[in-house]
Amino acid sequence: MITLIVFYFFIGVIALSSLALFFTKNVIHNAAYLLFSLLSVAGLFVLSGADFLAITQVMVYIGGVLVLLLFGVMYTKNSIDHEMDSGSKRTFIGFLFGAVLFGILAFGILEEDLDRDYTVNNEGITSNLGISFMTDQIFAFELTAILLLVVLIGAVFVAGKADKTIDNQ
Repeated sequence: MITLIVFYFFIGVIALSSLALFFTKNVIHNAAYLLFSLLSVAGLFVLSGADFLAITQVMVYIGGVLVLLLFGVMYTKNSIDHEMDSGSKRTFIGFLFGAVLFGILAFGILEEDLDRDYTVNNEGITSNLGISFMTDQIFAFELTAILLLVVLIGAVFVAGKADKTIDNQ
C-alpha cells in the first residue's frame, strides 16, 4: 500500500512539474521544475528496483544536462532577465504533439495485459554490471574515461581562450 502511495506521489510531482515547466517562461524556474521532474523519475526507478538506472538518471541528467543548462544560461548574461517568447503557433503545435503522444501511450496501456505477473528478480544486477565493466568491458570503459578527460581539457582550454578575448576588448 505504501508503495502505491509513493508511486502516485512521484507521478503527481512529475505531472505538476511538467505542466509548470510548460507554462513558465523564466528559464531558471524551468530548470528548477525540470530538476523536480528528473528527481521524481529517479524515484520511480528506485521504486521499481532499477538502482543503476536511478543513479544514472541522477548523474547524467541532473548532474550533467541540468547543470550544463544552468551554466549556459548563466554564461549568456542577458538571458536571465529576459523571458522566453512562446508564440501561439508553438503552443498549438505543442498541445497537438502532446495529444498525439497521449493517444499513443493510452492505446499502448489499454492493449497491455495487466493481469500478468511483472515481478523482476533484480538481485545483484548493479554489482554484476560493475564486475562486467571492470573485466569484460575494461577497454571500452578506459577509452570512455580518456575521451571524457580530453573533452574536459578542451572545455577548459576554450573557456580560457574566451576569457582572454573578453579581457582584450
